[in-house]
Amino acid sequence: MSHGEFVHTEQVRFRDLDPMGHVNNAVFLTYIEQARVDFFARAGAASRLEDMNMILARVEIDFKAPVRLGQEVEISVRASRFGTKSFDLDYELRVDEELVAEAKSVQVAYDYDRHEPVALPPDWREKLTAIPA
Repeated sequence: MSHGEFVHTEQVRFRDLDPMGHVNNAVFLTYIEQARVDFFARAGAASRLEDMNMILARVEIDFKAPVRLGQEVEISVRASRFGTKSFDLDYELRVDEELVAEAKSVQVAYDYDRHEPVALPPDWREKLTAIPA
């Protein structure tokens, strides 16, 4: 992981496991969701639930290695592509420096009153691309 990158840590819980003792693949969605919410809060883009004016349009995950009970998963998050109404976040999930999964999500700015996508707020690109301290 590059220096100064945003990293969120998740502790593997017993309930996260499948019968083989590995973290169930669906749980990775929860890990990246928590990292995303933390990332938005730290960036100052959506620190409260009522500021979450976006919808998750797409998630893709490439699994690289199993994760087991008691391990800590470090999830790095960075904003990559910005469109007029949507943007991408890229994630790397690591356990003890080993890459265990890579993911990407597409978020769409959304007006919940009008029920339609809207232009990204102008300050989001600046906030989301600033390297968190």
